[in-house]
Amino acid sequence: MHDQPSTHSGIALFVRYTCAMRALGFYTGVLGVASAMHGQGASATWLLLLVSSCLAWPLLAWRLSSTSSDPRRAEFRNLSVDTGLAGFWMAMAQFDLLPSALLVAVMAMDRTVVGGLSLALRSMAVMAGVALVTSAFNGFAFQPHTRFATMLWCLPFLVLYLMAMGVAARMFSEKVRTQKRILEQVSRIDAETGLATRPQWLALVAAQLQRFQRYGAVSSLLMIDIDQFKRINDTHGHLAGDQVIRDVSALLHASLRGVDSAGRYGGDEFGALLPGTDRQAALEVAERLRQAVAERVVVGGVPVTLSIGVAELAPGMDSIEAWSGAADEALYQAKADGRNCVRPQPA
Repeated sequence: MHDQPSTHSGIALFVRYTCAMRALGFYTGVLGVASAMHGQGASATWLLLLVSSCLAWPLLAWRLSSTSSDPRRAEFRNLSVDTGLAGFWMAMAQFDLLPSALLVAVMAMDRTVVGGLSLALRSMAVMAGVALVTSAFNGFAFQPHTRFATMLWCLPFLVLYLMAMGVAARMFSEKVRTQKRILEQVSRIDAETGLATRPQWLALVAAQLQRFQRYGAVSSLLMIDIDQFKRINDTHGHLAGDQVIRDVSALLHASLRGVDSAGRYGGDEFGALLPGTDRQAALEVAERLRQAVAERVVVGGVPVTLSIGVAELAPGMDSIEAWSGAADEALYQAKADGRNCVRPQPA
């Protein structure tokens, strides 16, 4: 259910793209075909019918798609009609070489972009079938020679349509890149707190562990838990609990340096990575955070408190589990000592 809005948005974008390109293609493509037919002595009636169909069909196609209960399917039907009309007028222009080649190439390219090779092949089959029937009706007239005037009238279609396809391709690629950046951001940042997600934070911890193993770089971890958080939810409701999470996260973020990294480890549990910080300095950071939360975060008139465990990275801690386990053990000790306190890893 959650992806329905994005699905509807994608279908609407597809319909707008195909309708806009159809209008541009028919409104500019008619010039070259009309020039070819005029040069072959076509009557004013046929020229009027050509212009009328090329002006009216894009508007009718838009109407059919926009009012359909299934716009995507309606638009794919419209794409087949496009190629049928192109095949009809290509035959009526007696297969004048340049307009015909442009119609075939652009129709095939556009349908490959929109629906892949299968749509392109089906569309080309429709175009060929309609062109063959129309050519039979027209006495199999065949005049492939392109006059210079017709070449000139084909230029708007050639230049403007291909330019529009380039602009559309650029816009779509930018949209894809934007969505990719958003997905990457979502995978790295917890939406509620603005802190790193657990996988992202653990990746940073793993990188710091590797630096310690190579260079002996000192670092410390804080494991932080909100005391009696279930009671806050049960007594004051989940909205109040969510606000506590956000307030604690903001104070945690504010208490760290730019090189430090904070992450949401679990529902009401957080972690902080302090590169270049030994145990004593980490204890001081943890104590300042504990005091700040106790003084500034209040629910129902009662201060919110933290239990914090501190572990400095030491030889023998050759895995994330070993390092975070030491900080977790210190956190459990803080809870056993009555909560609302900071405890270092056991000696």
